[in-house]
Amino acid sequence: MRSEIKHLSHSSRETLDRCAKSWFLKYRTEAPRAQSLWLAGGSAVHETTEHYDLMSAVGNADAFQTGMVYERFFDLQLAKLREKEANEHKWRSSAGEDIERWRVMGLQFVQSYIDWREASPWELWTTPDGEPAIELDISGRLPGCEPEIKAYLDRVFWDPLFKRLWIVDLKTSKRPPKTAEQFGVYAALMAVKYGSSQHPDRGAAFMNRKGRLSTPFELESYTPKAVGAVFADAWKRVQSGVFPAEGIAKNDCFLCDVQSSCHAKGGPLAPLYDPDSPGHASNIPPF
Repeated sequence: MRSEIKHLSHSSRETLDRCAKSWFLKYRTEAPRAQSLWLAGGSAVHETTEHYDLMSAVGNADAFQTGMVYERFFDLQLAKLREKEANEHKWRSSAGEDIERWRVMGLQFVQSYIDWREASPWELWTTPDGEPAIELDISGRLPGCEPEIKAYLDRVFWDPLFKRLWIVDLKTSKRPPKTAEQFGVYAALMAVKYGSSQHPDRGAAFMNRKGRLSTPFELESYTPKAVGAVFADAWKRVQSGVFPAEGIAKNDCFLCDVQSSCHAKGGPLAPLYDPDSPGHASNIPPF
């Protein structure tokens, strides 16, 4: 069993809402996670675009060698996958998107972002502390919620025409976000960290596959108090110690990377990690 949970995040709360059992196995046990090629590729795209924006912030974007930088980051991500699972055939991947395909399309995803940045009138926002809003750590505590909420924000842009702050999250997946929740959490944390005057008006995903922003979300209603109440409710669920396997009923198990440790899914590792398994140590009386 892992040590006590001391913080939450948007992704962990999202997992808790989708399936409490999946959350428990991910965050309270050492259950192994299935490795995903798309996460390695997506991480390399994020790292490369971050490097580009950091160079852009100091006026060196013209010297950016896109292909070389992406290849380097992608190879490092592949090495991390192999450390966790040497057999590449066990990696989760989308149809038609193998390693060599990711070498090509990942670079295209990076270039689509660079093209958008060069054409956009938006400017990278600089925090009141003088930090460029690139992979910005806005972790903090919200009203009514005991634990810290960890959050790292891809980008914040300033729209000089409409005088607005925009939260932008880079997405290499095929589908845009369905709700404003992720952006709302970030907006609330920004307001706590930098003051209510720095609460962003809008949020959108940059869809790297399409080279454009998704439909924007309005964020005015995502106040620190409102978002804090949502996380306080999640914290109560964590403290309850009750973690049912809700993903099966919701048909969400395809998203879960700890299925092999879930008793409800018949996972072969369930006796090692899932207390609901009859073979788990907590269910075997001592001799």
